[in-house]
Amino acid sequence: MVCYFRGDMNSDNIKRSKGRPAGSNSFVRIRACDLIKMVGDMAVIPVSKVWLRENGLDVVEPQIKVVSATAPEETEEKIQFSLTTFED
Repeated sequence: MVCYFRGDMNSDNIKRSKGRPAGSNSFVRIRACDLIKMVGDMAVIPVSKVWLRENGLDVVEPQIKVVSATAPEETEEKIQFSLTTFED
């Protein structure tokens, strides 16, 4: 018995690409006033770091400050009492 490898098993031999098509763009242009009307002037809008650099803004990563929190010890309120025993 002899087996031959035929290469690509796909008979139509169409190259299938992955991802978005070449030349397509994920971004659109929108006027700032229209965006503000839609989301409000205090909204946080994600923007590209490259866009920020191209527009003269520095990209500064926030420094995360790690704080270890310990639960405060709960002290029980002490009740003063006296015990009196009576003899019969």
